[in-house]
Amino acid sequence: MERITLSYSESNVLAKRTIEYILSLGVFEQESKSDKLNYDKIGNLKSEQDRLINQGKMQKPDMRVGFTPYERKMFDNGIPMEKVFERIIEPCAV
Repeated sequence: MERITLSYSESNVLAKRTIEYILSLGVFEQESKSDKLNYDKIGNLKSEQDRLINQGKMQKPDMRVGFTPYERKMFDNGIPMEKVFERIIEPCAV
């Protein structure tokens, strides 16, 4: 049995529908692959990361603290004036 690996962006609707159609024909089999991480997998990945850091093969990743993904997007794209005024008024409210 030969293997084919297809990579595509989930946001590419045309590619996604084309692949779904080809898979629906029943000619190809799709491997079931669970992308969900459980605590055991996370623990194994963390211990592997720590091992590589201790061996000097990898640097400890920088941690971003204080921003949610939404706030990071707002910061990168500029904060709307309404949000600035809301944040100024909230702490000053009596």
